Amino acid sequence: MALTLYLSATLRSHVPGYDPEKGVHVVLQEETTVAELCRHLNIPVDQVKIVMVNGKHGTLTHRLNRDDRVALFPPVGGG
Repeated sequence: MALTLYLSATLRSHVPGYDPEKGVHVVLQEETTVAELCRHLNIPVDQVKIVMVNGKHGTLTHRLNRDDRVALFPPVGGG
């Protein structure tokens, strides 16, 4: 199954050559979870705070499907 992953802020540094305009296309086995996707790409799961799948809030245990669009965000601070 193929999907597209978009990374925000500091998470981008974990995927060499990451293009923020295109994201990264990933091919995985059916029903892979978001956490498994992170481990596959060496993205530390503990650095992922927000998960979006196809524009809706998701979780690290969400099972992914073909052509999903996944966006991952680290914790953010402000002031």
